[in-house]
Amino acid sequence: MPVPYINTTNLHITLNFFGELIDDEQKKVKEIFSQAVIEAKPFEIQFDKLVKFHQQIHMTLKPNPALGKLQSQLEVLFHDSGFLFQDRIYYPHVKLSNLHMDKVMFKDRKIEDFPNEELRQLSFMADRVVLYESKLLLHHAHHTQLIEITLK
Repeated sequence: MPVPYINTTNLHITLNFFGELIDDEQKKVKEIFSQAVIEAKPFEIQFDKLVKFHQQIHMTLKPNPALGKLQSQLEVLFHDSGFLFQDRIYYPHVKLSNLHMDKVMFKDRKIEDFPNEELRQLSFMADRVVLYESKLLLHHAHHTQLIEITLK
């Protein structure tokens, strides 16, 4: 059975996730986001390996202090402005696929044999950050860009 991959236009590395926001909250998030990332510099993203995580396939990232600092800064600023996040350790990754039917049909699907050294070819310079609104539809999320800021 083929794997249902995420549409490439939806591939991203999440820094913070708010859930649904009302208009006033969204306006506040846009302002904080714009102010927080204005001083950020471009940094390299390197991928580490493919993992199966909660019926999904993720491409994990190699440890990245610049990404961790940006994520942490944003979380602190948003928290100080009254926004709350789930209490868990930040896990930088790109979700590649949902494996909803694997639980029934392919519970032993193996991705451990993937040649992870090939992921190095996907490295890139993160030279922008984007604030998206995510709306959950019937079978997937639809992402709408709200702000894009170029890192200098």
